[in-house]
Amino acid sequence: MNRSKATGRRGRPRAINASLARTPPRVAMLVETSTSFGRQLIEGVAQFVRENGPWSIYVEQRSIYDPPPTWLARWDGDGLIAKAAYEEVANTIRSLPMPIVDLNEQVLGLGRPLVFNDNRAIGAMAADALLQRGYRQFGFAGYADIYWSDQRLLGFAAAVEQDGGVVHRFHSRSRPQMRYQHESWDEEIATVGQWLAQLPKPVGVLAANDFRAVEVLDACRRQNIAVPEQVAVIGVDDESVAQAMAYPPLSTVVPNATRMGYLAAGMLDQMMAGRPLDEQAVYVPPLQVINRQSTDLIAIDDPFVAKALRFIRESACLGITTEDVLAHTDVSRSTLQRRFRDVLHRTIHDEIIRIRMQRVTELLSSSELSLAGIAERSGLKHPEYLSAVFKRQTGMTITAFRQSLGMR
Repeated sequence: MNRSKATGRRGRPRAINASLARTPPRVAMLVETSTSFGRQLIEGVAQFVRENGPWSIYVEQRSIYDPPPTWLARWDGDGLIAKAAYEEVANTIRSLPMPIVDLNEQVLGLGRPLVFNDNRAIGAMAADALLQRGYRQFGFAGYADIYWSDQRLLGFAAAVEQDGGVVHRFHSRSRPQMRYQHESWDEEIATVGQWLAQLPKPVGVLAANDFRAVEVLDACRRQNIAVPEQVAVIGVDDESVAQAMAYPPLSTVVPNATRMGYLAAGMLDQMMAGRPLDEQAVYVPPLQVINRQSTDLIAIDDPFVAKALRFIRESACLGITTEDVLAHTDVSRSTLQRRFRDVLHRTIHDEIIRIRMQRVTELLSSSELSLAGIAERSGLKHPEYLSAVFKRQTGMTITAFRQSLGMR
């Protein structure tokens, strides 16, 4: 046996590499397991740990507004990832000495690095989805004095008003943030229904989250308001429980919760390695709008434009051209182009590119596909053309966009 492989000089055991002997850091996660969003945050952390760990992680079953666990104040761990959804949890976190990354979207100013949704971008994405369906009247159903709801409204209203639309706003009565969904269901539905009944129709409504959207759908049924013919509804979160209850099936804006969890874990890893981060807030943009039956109509009076838009949305990423759209609608180029400009203020080609760019952004945000793979799936054919169009449409390179999401 060649002992030099097992021992050092004079037969003494060699020192084990310090990085291999390191005890895995002990990390606790104070994130709700009761929502799809919370579970996806945890999945993002788990992905980082699989790639860079190991960590010794403690996770317990929680809902959003559970009190802080009794062990937390005296816990002597190495790091914490938490959502401080209300002051009691926030106060406990403020007192802890270990590295902490916060994921909450309600209690600000904890002095800890923060990763959270770009809620204004969520509102703007929903507005864009409704604007592209031709809506000019809009509603927002939110929660009073809830930070993330207010931010979604601001993004929604800014995008709508920039395009000349009008936003009609509804908020529940102010209430303690721990009880923002604790109103009587019948009382709440009746109030929402009264608001919906007086809105001009057709109207596109963004609900602050999917549970609020389910209330809007129920209120529409009680008021005999047709969805989506009179009221189109979009929620936020793609929450599995709300989606199971929604009728008709609910369109929704999908946050990039997995990416948020991954970035939070990466920040905590740096801090535990002795590389402190300045207090900072990382805003993570949403992934996409999933269009389901609750928005499955185009609010455009012009039948030729409506037919062309539906065809473009279904086929843009298959490589169609303006000629294909003209053939599908059976109308002259000059007539359809004029109607597009009158209704949408853009050309047929502009609309095809816009839909393709939505697909490109989705794939860049949620996949590790090569540029060639993304170009093929978005109907842009060549990576060079994809890069040029993306820079022209967004003002940034694909590399810069991916870096903004914490991707390589």
